[in-house]
Formats: sequence, C-alpha cells, structure tokens
Amino acid sequence: MEVIVAVAIVAIMAGAVAPVVFKQINNARSAATLDELSSLETALVDFYDDTGRFPSEAEGLAALVVDPGLAGWEGPYLQTPSGNPADMVASDAFGRPYIYDLAPATTPAGAADLLVASVGANLGPDGGNLNANWDLNDLQDDLLALVNAAQVDRANRGEVAGELEALAAACRDYFRENAAFPGALADLDGDYLDQGFSGDAFRDAWGTDYALYQFAGLPVVLRVSSLGPDRTDDNGGDDDLVVLISSAPPGREKTETELAVAQAALDANTALVLTGAWGTDRAALGLGAGFDLDGWGLGYGVNAVSRYVYSAGPDGNAATTTDNIPTGFGP
Repeated sequence: MEVIVAVAIVAIMAGAVAPVVFKQINNARSAATLDELSSLETALVDFYDDTGRFPSEAEGLAALVVDPGLAGWEGPYLQTPSGNPADMVASDAFGRPYIYDLAPATTPAGAADLLVASVGANLGPDGGNLNANWDLNDLQDDLLALVNAAQVDRANRGEVAGELEALAAACRDYFRENAAFPGALADLDGDYLDQGFSGDAFRDAWGTDYALYQFAGLPVVLRVSSLGPDRTDDNGGDDDLVVLISSAPPGREKTETELAVAQAALDANTALVLTGAWGTDRAALGLGAGFDLDGWGLGYGVNAVSRYVYSAGPDGNAATTTDNIPTGFGP
C-alpha cells in the first residue's frame, strides 16, 4: 500500500511538473527562434544593401551564407558563435524549416517586403502561409520577422543626393573651364572633385555607375542620374534620382568676365579702326586667342559701328538679343 501511495504521489507530481517543464522548454525555443529571426532580418537587409534585391524564393535564406552568383554579394551575412551558419537558415529552434515569403500578402496590407516565419511550438502555421495571406493580428504562436527595404533606400537616397550635388558642381566647374560638359565622370577625377571622391565614388549607394546624358539643343543641359534601388535605367523616371545641369550659368560667368576685359581694351583704344571680324580686331587689341570663344565655345562678335563686343548667349543665336551678353546687344 505504501508503494502504491508513493507511486501515485510521484505520478501526480510528474503530471503537475511536466506541463511546466514543457512550457519552459517551448519558451526557451521561442526565445532562441526570435533571436535567430532578428539575425536573419539584419542579414537580409545587408544582403539587399549590397545586391539591390532580396533573395528570390528559389534562392531562399541559403543565399545569405552561400554566394548565389549575384553581383555585389559580400556574404556570408550570418555569423554564429558556434556551429554552422547554414544550420540557422535551415530550421528554427523547434527543428522546423523557416517559411520564406517574398512580397507577402498581409493584413494589414503592405506590412513587409518579405517575411520569414517560424511555425512555433505547435509546429503548424496559424497566422498564414506561403502564397497565402498572413493575418498579423492573429498569429497565435507563429513567430515572424518582417523585413523592409525602406530604411536602406532612405539612407541611400540621402547619400546619393549629396553625391549628385557634388557631381553637379564639378560639372559646372568643368564647363566653365572647357565650354563643354565632361564626356564621362572620370574626366572630373582629381581636378574638379575632392581626392576622396574618386574610384568607386562614381558608383551610387546601390553599387551602380552614375549615368550621364546630354540633351540636344542650346543651352546645353546635362543630366546626371542614379539608377535608384532597382538599378535599372528608367531614363530619368521611376525611381531614378536625377540632377539637371544647365550650361547657362557657368557659360555666362566665363563670358561676362572675358567681355569685361575685351570691352575695356576696346574702349581704351578709340583710334583702332574695327574690321567687324572679332578675330582680327581682338589681335589688334593685343588680346590673346583665349578671347576668341565665349563660355559656350562660340565665337564672340564685335559691332564695328557701335564699338562693342558681344556674345550670342546660351542659345547661340546672335539675332535673339534678349539673351545676348550684354542683353540687347548684337550685330
């Protein structure tokens, strides 16, 4: 009888303790899984920052530890104190594979660009599943990492905006000295940009080369653009980041400076009989060949009757005197 009573007591105690122990084990597994999900979220953001996209569903989380042959990949993106990082992407602490859902359908809508889910202690999905809607208000024991690219893209856009402004300033300086925009950004290296702005600095924060495009017509306009997060040339639209640089301001600055010198020389030589051909009259005034062309690379004109030197302005047409320099002066 004593043995029977003792066994009964042990059974009762075991029945009371076992659920508590089981709950503690599951809590520990849930905590370990949440830690893994946090590491996976960080790794996926780093992967996106380097490559411009998240792993495809076919590549899955394995792309974080094994190079899928993607340009910009700088992994492995997971480090573990012990063991193999590949084990972390293979399964959660419950021994079940993670669900990797790219562009998931969620309630509320648009909650994430991708999610990674653990089915939790009950070993089955409750809040949703791959290619099904995830109800974020009713996950039950599912554990999720919601991953978004917005934070990375905001930081990259800020960096690119600063670089575009620096490139625009350098292009204006280049035009001011050469009466033409650079044919390639490498032409700016050294003389027009700080030493630190070279090499891969001509690549944007998404690892893509900045693009140049010069519009036809006068005044000349140059577009410098980043292809944006999608790394696709959208001709200045969609997610491209763009700065437009007109040749009018840098050309005007050079032109006004040279005209002031040329007109002063002409005003000081009242005895000179002008031919009306600026190249000839410029030489007679003792001015060098550097005074032949205005800030847009076009020849200056001289009005032999009124005795003034002028530029046809940014439109290159001397007959439209509203933009001539000085304004209103022409043939």
